[in-house]
Amino acid sequence: MTSSHYRCNNLDQLVNAAFNEAKQRNKPFDHKIIAAVDQFHIGGLRATLKMIELAGFNPQDKVLDIGCGIGGPARTIACTCNCHVTGVDLSEDYCQAARLISKQLNMDHQTKFIRANALKMPFNKNSYSALWTQHVTMNIGAKKALLQEFYRVLKPAGQLLMYEVLCTTHTNESVNYPLPWAKEPEDSFLDNIHNYSSLIHNCGFELNHLQDVSSTAIINIKKVVERIKQGEKKELGLEIILGESFLTMMENLLEALKNDRLSVVEFVATKPGSTS
Repeated sequence: MTSSHYRCNNLDQLVNAAFNEAKQRNKPFDHKIIAAVDQFHIGGLRATLKMIELAGFNPQDKVLDIGCGIGGPARTIACTCNCHVTGVDLSEDYCQAARLISKQLNMDHQTKFIRANALKMPFNKNSYSALWTQHVTMNIGAKKALLQEFYRVLKPAGQLLMYEVLCTTHTNESVNYPLPWAKEPEDSFLDNIHNYSSLIHNCGFELNHLQDVSSTAIINIKKVVERIKQGEKKELGLEIILGESFLTMMENLLEALKNDRLSVVEFVATKPGSTS
């Protein structure tokens, strides 16, 4: 389901159009040049930069971005923190686009993109000093297996950073569909903050930071909905990838957040152990 939901038949054209538009506006040729296209989550680049501040990455860190899309957050981390980032995604089309963008930005030495299933990643245990997800887990039902896999590949004392959409009840039935990550309830695997916190702890992590950032998400989504309703030109990015249902998806998401049926939450956890 996940790969087909986010499939874009003209992904190369979309990326090239974003580059051309950015060049026409004389934007600096860096990782931010097509942020409207390569940051597939609420809040976009700002949300990514806020998570980077929480992380405090060092140049020697090896970061794994799970559900990397076309690599926007991975490039932002690599450029901002001068470290190496590997991204994994189920879609080979997305991975290929991520590689091409990194090459155009001369960042292919700092980033690497691999098609892989997050539940069974092709890495040895204790491989990465940090794991990163943004709006990924609502597409994965087997959350215990997912967090166990995170724990396996993360080094002792390594960080797990998550920016995810959660429900405030025990079911998906309290929200209207379609939503940006699923057209139907059976394709959505939302869970609540209590279960997330317990699962993170039960899988061996120590939870260091938990913050509900729904109020900021509501402001960002309102701006998108208002822009579309005013008939402004479509922005290059998720609006084109998700097609004609995009406005309905965003309106449903906004309603659920405003009525406290969904929340957007930041988590930072640590795998116990020593860095030595």
